Amino acid sequence: MTADEGTASTGTPVEGMVRAGRATRRAAAVIAAVGCPAIVAVPAIWMFCADEQARQWSIVACLAVVLGALAAVALRQRGTGRRGGADTFAELRPVPGDAPHASGPPALPARLPTRRPAQLRGAAAVFCCTTALLGFVALAAGDAERPAPVDGIAAAGGVIQDVRVTSVRNSERHNPSRGHDYYTATSVVALPDARTGDTVPATVSTHTPEPLRPGSRVTVLYAPSKPGLGAVQGRSEPLRSALDGAALAPGARAALLVIWLLGAGFLSGLQIRYSGGFGTLTRWRERDRAVRGRCTGDGVSQLAPRTEKSGRKEASTKLDQLVIATDDGEMRFVLYGDTDGYAEQLGAEPLWLCWRARRKAGQQLGPAVLVGDSGWVLHGQVVLAEAEQPAVENAARTPGGAGAPGGSGTPGEAGAPVDVQRDVRVWDPRAGWPLRVGRGAMIAAAVALVLAGLLATTSLGGGRWWAAAAGVLCLLGAVAADELSTAWRATAPNSSGGDGSSSSAKAR
Repeated sequence: MTADEGTASTGTPVEGMVRAGRATRRAAAVIAAVGCPAIVAVPAIWMFCADEQARQWSIVACLAVVLGALAAVALRQRGTGRRGGADTFAELRPVPGDAPHASGPPALPARLPTRRPAQLRGAAAVFCCTTALLGFVALAAGDAERPAPVDGIAAAGGVIQDVRVTSVRNSERHNPSRGHDYYTATSVVALPDARTGDTVPATVSTHTPEPLRPGSRVTVLYAPSKPGLGAVQGRSEPLRSALDGAALAPGARAALLVIWLLGAGFLSGLQIRYSGGFGTLTRWRERDRAVRGRCTGDGVSQLAPRTEKSGRKEASTKLDQLVIATDDGEMRFVLYGDTDGYAEQLGAEPLWLCWRARRKAGQQLGPAVLVGDSGWVLHGQVVLAEAEQPAVENAARTPGGAGAPGGSGTPGEAGAPVDVQRDVRVWDPRAGWPLRVGRGAMIAAAVALVLAGLLATTSLGGGRWWAAAAGVLCLLGAVAADELSTAWRATAPNSSGGDGSSSSAKAR
């Protein structure tokens, strides 16, 4: 069903589509609220839980929750059908707060709904994807089970103790390209027997910063009640970690934790920055401008490259846009994501295009909103060079200016009407992601979950890194499968325009 077929003459969506949109938003929120914490919990449990059985069962439970979330998405698509971008956009059309005014254009609302939930959702998605990728590295760097010698010693009441070396053979010096020299050897140590008080010889492989000699002392893990089980030599902290049953050595755990938090946090911040940052329109200011128009097309265009102070030109930027026709020209409204088919869903409904004027030199895009007469708000950006054209600038009005009803702006300034009683609701195209996820992406994610479970519960020896690499490839494949259509549109060839920017927008 198209927007024109499911919309009455006033532009209000039919109740069936409205209910479907509400159900989709609720399902997306519930799936994200359940799945995201489960994804983040897996590497946290792997790093910090020392009890082997509790760690394995907890991770399996978290992976089962994520797999259940994928199953819920698949069942949702099976019941309602998988949607394209334009269909999802139409289904998520919000309920209008007010009907359009009978005479003249409706006033702008005094306050606009924020797009912070959409930004936080995008940042959370990036954080979870980064966590999943680094989680495979953490799973491969550790081991699900204690090595057989350590496991037997721990079961017999192992302790960490300094013991005396009685003989050394096959001593070898190693000079790595980075770090300090170290020595390896096959040494015989004297292990005290708690039952008899005598010492029992045991052969161990030693790894020390200085060469060993008979009489030297080394730190080992052994069982005083059963010294015949042998011993494991090493530094005190790694031995304590192995004795406690931790999956990762302390140094590896600290390094992975820092990389995880800094890397995921940095990429999440970049997601917020490239989705418009925090400079969105929620309240009107003196620099804000508004003009009446209609959406006439959508597509992809190319923003002219900006010249830096050094004279070097930056790379051009591809933009997913809606073309807004006003009485004095056309302007590009840039959305945070693909816009294929959105123009048909907006139809020819009259709307307000509002934006914030340029704040600094070199700024090419500014925060903007579309406010539909039927009561919806769509956040995005405008190309400021087009907004500053004399014809557009002369026609634009300041929301709440002195010339508007109830305005308080500068005397003599033309103003757009503002109504403090008017209520509008945000139109968020990406809130319907459960309907747009592809089957290939879900299958790849499910395979990655199985591999993660295998790494968390089984000791695979040298095959751990191969299994982790396969899991990373599955995750990257899932992301690529979900974004393939958008990436293809973004790299489609564009025709050149006379103003230094090219456009492939489809005009109706």
